[in-house]
Amino acid sequence: MNGAQIFAKLLELDLKYEEFDWFENRGLSDFELLISVVLTQNTNWKNVLKALENLRQQNIINLEQMNNLSDLELAALIKPSGFYNTKAKRLKALVQRILNTYDNLENFKKNVDREWLLNTKGLGFESADSILNYLCKREILVVDSYSMRLASHLGYEFENYEDLREFFQSGIESKQDKLCEILKRKYELYELYQIFHALIITFAKQSFKGAKLNLEAKKFLTKLKENL
Repeated sequence: MNGAQIFAKLLELDLKYEEFDWFENRGLSDFELLISVVLTQNTNWKNVLKALENLRQQNIINLEQMNNLSDLELAALIKPSGFYNTKAKRLKALVQRILNTYDNLENFKKNVDREWLLNTKGLGFESADSILNYLCKREILVVDSYSMRLASHLGYEFENYEDLREFFQSGIESKQDKLCEILKRKYELYELYQIFHALIITFAKQSFKGAKLNLEAKKFLTKLKENL
């Protein structure tokens, strides 16, 4: 079994993944995509959207404007996202590091690499890959706790993030044309990774109740394991 096979099977389900807010043209600016990676840590997406709206209302819409805020001012604006004092410090440090190294967001998007991101305090593998895939449009799949749970229910256990990512990413590049055929339009590889990530999240939210699966999902995964 590889990631491409799981991707194709998930596409057979009626999963409403298209409303995923991180897709292009869903209303988030590049600046908001970047900072949402920090804001979403240890909270739900609705709280992130509340924090982003607070920033919009105060016309904080770019790196320079955020950099001019004090930690306390920023913490007050992002309070809905929780852990706001820590997140304010992390955001300020990230913004300052981007400006010091790359001068602006466009240059950052074109030239940042994974190592630079992983050497930034507060960014782990999932956060770094989210920035690379969704903001920088790089060909890398984001995996998360939902991905880990899905793999576990399929009978796979992985010791670390990289092994999990490589498993779900496997086969997708070589099956790019076939997956686009199923989707009925041409997608770039980075876009396919975004769709796969959204499919996994949507499936997991509908199927997992704590550590348990609902009956419909259990039947689907049992059939999936039998056929692959």
